Amino acid sequence: MKLFLTSSCISENLREPFLKFLGRPAGEVKLYFIPTASDVEEDKFFVCKSMDDLQAAGVNPIWYSLKLKTREQVKRELADADVIWVNGGNTFYLLDIARKVGFMEVVGDLVRNKGVRYGGTSAGTILATPDIAIAGWGEDSDTNDVGIDDLRALDFVKILTQVHYKSDEHRAMLQNQPHDLPIYALADGTAVEVNGDEIVTHGAVEIL
Repeated sequence: MKLFLTSSCISENLREPFLKFLGRPAGEVKLYFIPTASDVEEDKFFVCKSMDDLQAAGVNPIWYSLKLKTREQVKRELADADVIWVNGGNTFYLLDIARKVGFMEVVGDLVRNKGVRYGGTSAGTILATPDIAIAGWGEDSDTNDVGIDDLRALDFVKILTQVHYKSDEHRAMLQNQPHDLPIYALADGTAVEVNGDEIVTHGAVEIL
C-alpha cells in the first residue's frame, strides 16, 4: 500500500515527496478528491486551499462527493482512480457517510488489492488509521453529532495521527490519553508517507 497522509494538504515543502508518491507525471494522474468531511462545516476555505495545492503540484483533481451515492456507484465510478484523496472536515461525519455508501469497503479493496494510492488531509488522514477516536480528544476536537459508536476506520496503517498538532497545546493531552499505538503528531506542513511496511515522515513530525 502507498499512502500520503497530511495535516494541511500539499504545502510547497511537501510538493517534491508528493510528486514522487504519485508514481507518474502529475498531469497524467487521475486523482479523485473527496470533500465530504466538509459538508457540515460552515467555513470551507480549507477545501479550496487543498484544491489549490493539488493544482499547484500539477494535478487536475476530480471533485467526488460521497453524499447520496450508492455502493454500486462508488465502486463503478472510482474503478479507474490512480489516487483517492480524502480531504478534511468533521471526521465522525466523514466515517458515518463513508460507511453508509460503501466507500470503506470499496476503497479498502482498491488500496489493498488494486494498487490505488490513498492520500489524506486532516480527517482523511485519521480515516486511514485503525479508528478515529483521536478525532474526539481534546478541547478543539471534532464533535460526534452523528452519534456513531463504531469508530473503526480503514486500518491501512497501524498508527494513530494527530492533525494540526501544536506541541504546547496537544503534547500533554496526547500523552495522557490511553492508547496502544504510536501517535504521529502532524503539524500543518508535515506528512507521513507509507510504502508497504515502511513509514517515512516529511517535516518535523513528533512520535508520541
